[in-house]
Amino acid sequence: MRYDVAVIGGGPSGAVAARELAKAGVSTILVERNLDNVKPCGGAIPLGLIEEFNIPAELIEKKLSRMRARSPKGRIIEMRMPNGYVGMVRREKFDSYLRSEAEKAGAVIVEALVSSIKPSGSGFVINTLNNKVAPFEAHRIIGADGANSKTADELHFPPNELKVIAMQQRFKYTPAIQKFSDIVEIWFDGEVSPDFYGWIFPKADHLAIGTGTEDNRHNIKALQKRFIEKIGITDKPYLDEAAKIPMKPRKSFTAEKSILIGDAAGLVTPANGEGIFFAMRSGKLGALAMIEHLKKNAPLKSYEDEFRKLYAPIFFGLEVLQAVYYRNDRLRESFVAICADNDVQQITFDSYLYKKMVPAPWSTQMKIFSKNIYHMIKGC
Repeated sequence: MRYDVAVIGGGPSGAVAARELAKAGVSTILVERNLDNVKPCGGAIPLGLIEEFNIPAELIEKKLSRMRARSPKGRIIEMRMPNGYVGMVRREKFDSYLRSEAEKAGAVIVEALVSSIKPSGSGFVINTLNNKVAPFEAHRIIGADGANSKTADELHFPPNELKVIAMQQRFKYTPAIQKFSDIVEIWFDGEVSPDFYGWIFPKADHLAIGTGTEDNRHNIKALQKRFIEKIGITDKPYLDEAAKIPMKPRKSFTAEKSILIGDAAGLVTPANGEGIFFAMRSGKLGALAMIEHLKKNAPLKSYEDEFRKLYAPIFFGLEVLQAVYYRNDRLRESFVAICADNDVQQITFDSYLYKKMVPAPWSTQMKIFSKNIYHMIKGC
């Protein structure tokens, strides 16, 4: 069998790409290693994504406009979004819906683990483990198979240089944790994560609680255990999840006949670790570039250029923020203190909801800069 495009990986990036390709009349196969896979993800999606991709209301388990930031010393700053909300989704339902939309558009969805990708003529031959799916040909490849992308390895893309290992546990609501049911809580605490953060995300019938740390630097299970202890939860989780998450875009994620999208391309923002929005946007941008490439012989590099043009400032800004404030608990105290400023909150939420760098008046910039310096020196 021969297809125009093979999409390897069926998470949000791969499903969106497959749908866009199929809608345009491009013969597309999506290969997902495990259609029942559940990624350890907080499942928070911004309003801009919900609107752009017409996410059905039934997939949004909660609409949250409040969040709390907690410092190492227990200082709590409560923040409210005046002009929007964060939608909470359950990844197994969300990913399944996106794949079903791709299938409705005409993409072929198969469950198999790709074992090799070999150049052949003007395209590739794809083999699966134990020949679960018969070998097939594809003119072009889109790699959407996560941080440890085999597609990227097979096609010799530059490596993902920095990865975080994330662990999340799900707890059924009990009277003791019901207080977390209507607010997002983020812990900036070295005991919970020495170089990232811990999160408490409420869903319809459970709390998703997790933490992350740079791969191979710390014991993620010990950090998660300490987090649960500090929250005061004594019940057992009903589900444990763990995965690696890239924290920096690859040096290149396009080639002559193939592209990478989502986590496979390293498109997860530093500091906050958000990946769903950038997965779906990269899936859409990558698919549109692929369509132009197939129909008009346009270079695939246009996809990477467009993505970097749109989002490089956000990645750079968050990388600087993480480098400055996540180094130790004194600086984390400073960071949480700055979050109390109304201008900081307004700029942060406006930027988050639609993923655009929102310029502030010069007077506001100077005020925020001065507060940054003050709190970094004071450390509280």
